[in-house]
Amino acid sequence: MQLKKRQGKIRAKLSTLSASLIAATVAAHVEQADAQAYGSEYYNTVTRNDDFGPGIAYSQIDAALLVYFEQNGRITAIEPTAALTVHGAKDQLLTLELTADAVSGATPNGAVRANVAQTFSTPARTPDSSYSVSGASGGSTIVHVAGNTYIRQYTVAAGQLPMDKGFEDHRGAFNLGYSQPWGWLTQFGAGIGYSMESDYSSATGDVHAAKTFNSNNTTLSLSLNTEYDTSSPYGGVPGAFALADGAWRSEKSRSKTQLGFVLGLTQVMTRNWLMQLNYAYDRQNGYQSDPYRILSEVDSASGEPLRYVYESRPAKRSSQSVFWDNKISLGPTLTEISARYFTDSWGIKSVTGEVSERVDLTSRFFVEPSLRYYHQTAADFFHYYLVSGQALPAYASSDTRLGKFTSITYGAKLGYALSGRTELYVRGGYYVQTGNGHPADAIGQLQGQDLFGGTKAMFAFIGYTWNFH
Repeated sequence: MQLKKRQGKIRAKLSTLSASLIAATVAAHVEQADAQAYGSEYYNTVTRNDDFGPGIAYSQIDAALLVYFEQNGRITAIEPTAALTVHGAKDQLLTLELTADAVSGATPNGAVRANVAQTFSTPARTPDSSYSVSGASGGSTIVHVAGNTYIRQYTVAAGQLPMDKGFEDHRGAFNLGYSQPWGWLTQFGAGIGYSMESDYSSATGDVHAAKTFNSNNTTLSLSLNTEYDTSSPYGGVPGAFALADGAWRSEKSRSKTQLGFVLGLTQVMTRNWLMQLNYAYDRQNGYQSDPYRILSEVDSASGEPLRYVYESRPAKRSSQSVFWDNKISLGPTLTEISARYFTDSWGIKSVTGEVSERVDLTSRFFVEPSLRYYHQTAADFFHYYLVSGQALPAYASSDTRLGKFTSITYGAKLGYALSGRTELYVRGGYYVQTGNGHPADAIGQLQGQDLFGGTKAMFAFIGYTWNFH
């Protein structure tokens, strides 16, 4: 889950920056053009909330509840969020966001399917710990082994995707930011954030600036960000390719640092077209392995599993991405089309395309269907499994999120303006991830197994926005 959350935070940062830049440019344009309407969404918003906008002090509260669940009893997450935004009369902006989430369910442990039952071992907290997980895997039990050590074991039936059903975690997070006009800069500000869960913590900080010129039609922006993460996995930090035998590790935690920047250009192309272009660079250094992820080491002829070892990922990673976004207003509709290209030093290259269409059905009610396409290549060190008798690679991971796959997300959002100050919205989506489950070089019994543990998930959230003085 650590990688998933990490990716989610990056996307959230880019999304937040994107929204801020577009909002700043639109606000400037509306202020300049006054009676001119840029697009129906923004024009209607300004019309509905005529006491709110640039040059007026007001506040906004956003509250939302997200529910996410994967098929076949895998991960379920519930995440409430609340955000307060305070707008000053001189374009000051103060933001505070609070997030909490609870995650539980079954998660793939990284081993491959096999034609025999497989038993896995993980560290156990105390001799009298009890685990009541049950299901196709047969549940978990506490086992006393030599040396007065206790381990937790669970068994997966033949042909089943190996998953650990004892996963659960809670997370709390906050983000605080402030910006205002400063000297010749249109906006200058900084932000901090912190999140914490039982085995992972993350502290973030950023400084950002934006300058609008060309009659308020062009905005250049730059954001510098940093992050410090600490991983404290239950059972200690396993070494590279250490045997997954349930033993406790003496090293309690490892850390990782990250530095990056986002350079942005936002341009009003026409009265009905707003374009944004971002370039982002990010560099990470430190512990980046998933401490719970294992690989199967299989027999070179039969393909049957012989033992399980922990994965190993490079300590350094640098990435670059280009994001291009367009908002086009035609009559009662607002179309958003975006594309993103990403590449990193681990060998992953990805493309993302997304389109959404907001349609104002009435002065209060709108609908917004969306479609997102994503495709990535595999990391250089991605392996479905390791082969016994062969030299170990420098790095290896069977995490399918580092493998080659394609995903499509279908979504829709419905919104209703309860008044000029409040809006209620509901959004739902369906995510499908597909990959190659039958590689041509599969060995023995693995040729008959689906080696790609793809994900199908549904999510929904309900949100409420309230503007007030």
